[in-house]
Amino acid sequence: MQVDHETSIIINAIEKFGGEIRLVGGCVRDSILQRDVHDIDLATNLSPDRVIKALELHSIKAIPTGLKHGTVTAILNKRSFEITTLRYDIKCDGRHAKVKFTNNWKDDASRRDFTFNALYMDKYGCIYDYFGGIQDLKAQKLNFIGNAEGRIKEDYLRILRVFRFHAKICIKDLSDEILDVCKKYSHMISNLSGERIREEMFKLLECNNPVPALKSMQKSNILQKIIPKEVKCEILSSPFLVKTQSVTKSSITSVRNAMIHTSLSDSSVSYFNVKPIDALTKLALLLRTTKKNDKVSLGEDISRFLRLSNKQKKKLLFLLSNNIKTELSEKKQKKYISFFGKELYCDLVKIYGVESGKNVDKYIEFTKIFNIPKFPLSGDDLISIGQHPGKNLGRNLELLKQRWENSSHSLTKEELLLYAKDLL
Repeated sequence: MQVDHETSIIINAIEKFGGEIRLVGGCVRDSILQRDVHDIDLATNLSPDRVIKALELHSIKAIPTGLKHGTVTAILNKRSFEITTLRYDIKCDGRHAKVKFTNNWKDDASRRDFTFNALYMDKYGCIYDYFGGIQDLKAQKLNFIGNAEGRIKEDYLRILRVFRFHAKICIKDLSDEILDVCKKYSHMISNLSGERIREEMFKLLECNNPVPALKSMQKSNILQKIIPKEVKCEILSSPFLVKTQSVTKSSITSVRNAMIHTSLSDSSVSYFNVKPIDALTKLALLLRTTKKNDKVSLGEDISRFLRLSNKQKKKLLFLLSNNIKTELSEKKQKKYISFFGKELYCDLVKIYGVESGKNVDKYIEFTKIFNIPKFPLSGDDLISIGQHPGKNLGRNLELLKQRWENSSHSLTKEELLLYAKDLL
């Protein structure tokens, strides 16, 4: 992994203040796996107050996001970097830890959950591996640092992290020891905040193939703590879903380069233009497989449990209460896009693709060339021809809008006003 310009500036600021600093965790792990790196986390032996001073001396914005846990967020060129002081746990309650700062890198590594998450890298690219994380990465095997039961009891969120990293990294089955411990303490999941559960579950669902991990969760009676109804995890193995999942900037570049030098056609890689299905839509797909008739009420329960935002809840309930069951004519496409909006329409189309097994690329592509026209009438237009303000005005305006949409937006303002006069 080559350290980028902004990260180098952060490292330089800390080192000039007398500190030692290394990249840590997911960014190191993913770079070793040659995956796209998103967030950069760093660890340093400087105390949080000294980190802030070091950053400010170099005109880098510093935000004390979690001082009692040793974390400062640096903002540089609109990018965020979390810088955390080396630490070790002195008290854990199953949810949060009380920490003490240290200068010992191995002590800091020992408090992390899995061996492959306790990897550090300096600015020269030298990797520091205290617990065999690289070996476990090569074997695609999940191992706790220390005793699995003890580490899970420190923070019960680690139960969900086990399955998330099973989906993200591991091809080998989880050990019986780890599965037994996760099952033993599964009842403690209810003590975690909905926000933390949601974050882990969404990250799991975002993985290219979450099905084996979800099935393991079901078998261990853990998924049922989050989704209280039986779901068919196999729905997330749909060919349409799988083919759109691993689209990254690097993969798109590779395919486009291949097209230049080979006879590959655009249609061969059309799915690279389809945005991957997001975690919330995958959750909707799972919930749609339950035998429960009232899937909307189940969605409402899940929304409360996971503390979904109003926007997320609205989307989930929409995807549970609407269906596409047949091929769509151009007229129908325009109607649905106008009524639902492009984003929700695309999500619903993707669900149709997953559930039916049909290729829906053409429907997604249509959203890129079709611009939703503006409805030509307003309330003032109806008032100008004699409509009184009030509920009837809104009702009539909606009826006219439906007629306009049913005409594929071909009716003019003048034609709509003629229809409007019949409603007075």
